[in-house]
Amino acid sequence: MRRIKAAMSGAAVLVTAIAGIGVAVAPAQASSTYCQLQGGTYLCADGVTTTTLGNGTKEEFIVGTDNAVWTNWDDTNGNWNGWVSMGGVVESHISIYTFGDNDPDHFAIVATGTDNNIAWDRQRSDSGSWTPWASACFMIPDLNGCA
Repeated sequence: MRRIKAAMSGAAVLVTAIAGIGVAVAPAQASSTYCQLQGGTYLCADGVTTTTLGNGTKEEFIVGTDNAVWTNWDDTNGNWNGWVSMGGVVESHISIYTFGDNDPDHFAIVATGTDNNIAWDRQRSDSGSWTPWASACFMIPDLNGCA
């Protein structure tokens, strides 16, 4: 009988310990996963990428909770437009690639897609229009590179 009580007591301690871990970990994970910025929710780990356009306004890019890329920009008075989805499904932070033409309005945003292609991009023209998502890199299996 003592063995049964000891076993049940040990099991109760184990269940309590596991339950305690679950309760303690869940809020910490939730609070570190999502961040807020100007009314938008994004994945904290991917951060915010910002660039300054030729007229001095800023444009920001985030990875939303839907894993799409979202953008927001301010006007010359500092008022923000509001978040607009740029689509895509990415698994990394967003990088800015400049083309070396000294034109701050002409650049590309680059991120890793869910297919592990490391160079999915959209390019912004001087006029502010964007190209569709395109992959400039196709992963070579078993190698750390792309073609």
